[in-house]
Amino acid sequence: KKYAEELLFWTIDEFKEFYEVIKDKPMSEVIFPLFFYSGMREGELLALTLNDFDFDRNTVSINKSFVRFNGQDLIQTPKTPKSKRVVTLPEQIMDLVKKYAGKLYGYDPSDRLFTCTKSYLSHEMIRGCNLSGVKRIRVHDLRHPYVKLKLKNLFSSKKVDTEDFFED
Repeated sequence: KKYAEELLFWTIDEFKEFYEVIKDKPMSEVIFPLFFYSGMREGELLALTLNDFDFDRNTVSINKSFVRFNGQDLIQTPKTPKSKRVVTLPEQIMDLVKKYAGKLYGYDPSDRLFTCTKSYLSHEMIRGCNLSGVKRIRVHDLRHPYVKLKLKNLFSSKKVDTEDFFED
């Protein structure tokens, strides 16, 4: 596959173009910024509960992973012991999470926050790329700017302006 040959990722501008066309779905509006700004793996994000978020500290604890095996939804330990971590997120993303969770009917904070599958994520990536015209990457590639290029340091030092990214 082409994906294995080169490291694919989006710039912030490409992500913004993609985000504009997928934010029409409430779950996608929250999930994709979480991927881009946290470096989470798909299974880690899909295992999140509201209890994993600390809204006072603007952090999320990544301590489990979701997998569907033989038609069963399972929560497992993360990929490696070092995968357990606490990630600081921009306040705007934390606000998106609060707003999304506040609209969930009968939601218990210990339940999975995002009840979709990896298939949904892939379909949304394809839809967003087709609508926005940005290059097609995999869901997994959304973690590359954060993990591989150390943008985490830029985000935490406020060199990246998330204010204009989350304009209403």
